[in-house]
Amino acid sequence: MVELRDSSGRHWQITIGTSEATCDDETIANEHIFEIDARPNRLWADGQLAHVVKVKDDWWVHINGRIHVLSIDEQGAGGSGDEGGMTAPMPGKILEILCNVGDQVETGQTLIVMEAMKMEHRIAANGPGTIAEIHYDIGDQVDSGSTLIDITGEE
Repeated sequence: MVELRDSSGRHWQITIGTSEATCDDETIANEHIFEIDARPNRLWADGQLAHVVKVKDDWWVHINGRIHVLSIDEQGAGGSGDEGGMTAPMPGKILEILCNVGDQVETGQTLIVMEAMKMEHRIAANGPGTIAEIHYDIGDQVDSGSTLIDITGEE
């Protein structure tokens, strides 16, 4: 499954090979057929070849003479054993912290950028709330499952 936000801010969940997609938690018919090509940076959409390239946090898709830019929400951090805690999806290094203690955050808002496996990964808030604690600083190495940020939910 791929999660993304379009230019209108709508949150999409699309799974390759299924006839449904989810937009802002509403299930809709997916009339498009996507297939992964065996060669890198290529996929087929409705029988047409598309070239794709990742640039920082965005995917640039060239198809039919047009370029579409998709911002992908990382699936990584999720709830830990503690209520509202967000954990590292894999070992890595903290590159950026995009929030401060006391900030109000929304679901899907990018909070941390990590480097893992030579790629940058955006860690997005798993729900709305207030940043209660940030456990690491820029440059810190973290282990998989380490609690990165504590978020207190909205009352």
